[in-house]
Amino acid sequence: MLRQEDEFLHPVGEHPAWSESHYFNFVDPDQVIGMFTRMGFRANEGWADGLHVLFLGGDRLAFTYGRRELNRGDENLQVAGLGLERIEPFQRWIVRYEGPAQDIPDGSILMTRSKERPEGWYRPAELEMRLEFDAAADPFYDFAGERGHFEQTGAASGHIRLGTESWTVKGWGIRDKSWGPRDWQPGTAPAVASPQESEGRPAPFVTWFSANFGRDMALGCSCFRQSDGTVRGSGWFQYEGKTQPLRDIVVESEYRSDSILHSAMRLTGRTEDGRTRSVTGKVLTICPTKIAMPGGATFINEGLAQFTLDGREGYGIAEYWNWVHK
Repeated sequence: MLRQEDEFLHPVGEHPAWSESHYFNFVDPDQVIGMFTRMGFRANEGWADGLHVLFLGGDRLAFTYGRRELNRGDENLQVAGLGLERIEPFQRWIVRYEGPAQDIPDGSILMTRSKERPEGWYRPAELEMRLEFDAAADPFYDFAGERGHFEQTGAASGHIRLGTESWTVKGWGIRDKSWGPRDWQPGTAPAVASPQESEGRPAPFVTWFSANFGRDMALGCSCFRQSDGTVRGSGWFQYEGKTQPLRDIVVESEYRSDSILHSAMRLTGRTEDGRTRSVTGKVLTICPTKIAMPGGATFINEGLAQFTLDGREGYGIAEYWNWVHK
């Protein structure tokens, strides 16, 4: 059931960590060029920010981040060079960026403290981008009401120019909208175990996946580390215009050597019609993002991934949240 008001700014709650955010991603399957964008509003903290990242093949990224002051009731969908335009609620949006970017040859450098990165770790460049996002199905609601979240699959097309290079892109993606209290520490996820397993392997406390296999098939899910160490969750599966819940998902992951950067995964779940769905994925390009917190930091590592389901190949984002102590 669509709620038109959910495409607009919700009344700000009293919780100090109240947040409202718009998120978009897409991948061009022919060029394997992709993007993720998140614009967040923290009215009780007095700021809005925008993270806009392009995956440009291999390990290469174009990275941008901006922030501005925010007052209650401010509905301006513009932060620094990043702008979002709502053309028709639940049907069509435009994502655009115009401004400076960091052209980064190897995104994994973002795991290194900024003061320890070598000279020339990025090249300054001017980025211009305009992307149209047209919905391919109705959104799937995880929650609604005063605190909510929905996700929606769609087609994406547009143009990118970075410095002297340019691309015309066409592919598939997923958008989401969230509102309500939002923190970035392990305590916000249900049944979270210690951030580190006893054997010292990476132990993400949240994982989130989105994958598109063309217009007729897509999926999304959120999974959380349980007290027994397994990563489980639920989501949705869209096929030929019908969206149904995807339940009992279990995630198994592989990581780069001596790193919290994920490299491959397997997701197994069950759709409402009783079918078992097994998805394998491998990360092609990764963008670590760091949120400093008291006592440490949460790394939200965004991987552009290639997925396989029922013999079909698709692309999307595999997002892992890891807590790292100081």
